[in-house]
Amino acid sequence: MGWILNALTLHAMDNSIVHASWKHAAKLGTRLNQATKAVFASAIGLASAVVVSAGPLDECARIFEAEIADGVIHGAAVVSGSLDGDDISASWGWADAAHKVPMTPCTVIDMASVTKAAVGVTAYLVAHAKGIVDLDAPFTNSLPSYRATLERRITLRDLANHVSGFGEADGSPRVYFSRDANTMLHNILSMPPKEPTPGKVFYSCRNYVLLGQAFETATGCRVADFCRREIFDPIGMKDTALGRPPPETGADRLAQTMGTERPGLISDFVARPLWESGIGTFNAGLFSTAKDMAKLMRVYLRGGETDGGTRIFGASEMSEIVPLQASRTDGARRFGWEAFAAELPEELAGTSLFHSGWSGQTVLFDCKRRRYAVVLTTRCGDYARAKRERFAAIAALMGPLRVSR
Repeated sequence: MGWILNALTLHAMDNSIVHASWKHAAKLGTRLNQATKAVFASAIGLASAVVVSAGPLDECARIFEAEIADGVIHGAAVVSGSLDGDDISASWGWADAAHKVPMTPCTVIDMASVTKAAVGVTAYLVAHAKGIVDLDAPFTNSLPSYRATLERRITLRDLANHVSGFGEADGSPRVYFSRDANTMLHNILSMPPKEPTPGKVFYSCRNYVLLGQAFETATGCRVADFCRREIFDPIGMKDTALGRPPPETGADRLAQTMGTERPGLISDFVARPLWESGIGTFNAGLFSTAKDMAKLMRVYLRGGETDGGTRIFGASEMSEIVPLQASRTDGARRFGWEAFAAELPEELAGTSLFHSGWSGQTVLFDCKRRRYAVVLTTRCGDYARAKRERFAAIAALMGPLRVSR
């Protein structure tokens, strides 16, 4: 509830909000939420900004203000656009549980399992473009430290698509888990797959821990260093890092995600002890902003080329991940990026790739519309509702099918 801003954009410069503008704010009989007021109070009058359509923001405001009121999320930030750049950028509510730090599109947030696709898959595509990895080779070729006996050939692609057999049924304990990171890694490298059926999807963080370890062996480089040098820096993702937030991030820009004691911590209980012990993993641990994630989405829409014209991977790599248009199987993947989920609006099925994080994040790019949407929230309640309504917000941000250049 509150004011619907018919046109709002927020822009980042030198790691801070520097300007914003609105036109025709329509009062709906209640008050503008305090976090949005704080953002405008700090920004208004410095410069004007691009004005965007009212419709998508009206729908996003309806969704996120209701979720904040119902205790589903503390706050939300959205960014969407096309190859030409961001055309919608807005936020609601708070970045922290104490409701002291306003959420903005430049808030640095723990991305949870979005890490798997945004970092893990991207890193493998870059390494594939360099001729370092074969996505269909047995993962043990790159990970000789894996000690368990395998009954069948399991490839890097099988791990990325969660069809390796390394998984647990929903709600069952993760038998490999230990609070001691070295013990946990030892367990992961020693335990065989539980599910022997080839091709059956068992979503598991263990797949992406193994992918991270295999990647470091194959490249001879720590995943955080490789991703900084080969992905974040070329794309210009200056507010993005692995394992911990970028060191220059101020407290006024840090989000607190579900299950953490304070802002700036990893929410995933598997990834957190690994990163804190210096063990790289692709299952979680990415910190980023809605603005930086939008830059990555544009790289995918350009087939591996950054805004500045640097190519980090090519057409061969894009062919590895393109959606399977006929697939209507929940969790279907080509290589890591999801191509279908029960919550995905029908109009986006078959042309979009996406990934979500349990603590309230979803990023999506549509290969036909040539548009993207990033929805980052600080979830604190109902998982199913939050995920379903993130996709509803994405549908509004993507709009009807109008293929852009």
